[in-house]
Amino acid sequence: MNRYSAAALALAVMIVAACGERPVYRDEAFKENSPFRRNLSVTAEKACEAAQLAMLSQAYRISSSDATEIHGQKDFQPDKDSSVSIDLNIICKSLPSGSIVFANAVQTKYELKKSSQTTSLGISSLGSLSMPWGKTAENLVKVGGETISDEEYYARFFTLVKNILEPPPKKK
Repeated sequence: MNRYSAAALALAVMIVAACGERPVYRDEAFKENSPFRRNLSVTAEKACEAAQLAMLSQAYRISSSDATEIHGQKDFQPDKDSSVSIDLNIICKSLPSGSIVFANAVQTKYELKKSSQTTSLGISSLGSLSMPWGKTAENLVKVGGETISDEEYYARFFTLVKNILEPPPKKK
């Protein structure tokens, strides 16, 4: 097989492989009834204040906030070699009859990766010499991330926001 035939074959394999992947944007539904939003009967500022209190009550760290926008994070360590972070973003907008609150959470997973390094010594007239000692480094490496689309996650969040705005009556 000559090099042109090999190159053509490699190109054909790459094209076929690329055709097999479905673009993720094709699954975007843009539904009117979205789990990522709720209408509330209070101002956007009061809605965002309640959302921030909800986040703080669940151990989210608030990294930035203003009257109508909040960004927070929460970290988990499911096992000794991995870590998961949730970034929760809230935006509150005014409506004529109250406000609408948008929530978007992104889950990012990190795994511990080990890499070893050896020591080399190079002397221009003699060449290089590798020594048998070295060190092992461990780093958390991002291995994936995606928007949390679980409707129950957002339902629990918005229920807590509503309960902060309108606490349920205390049982006697």
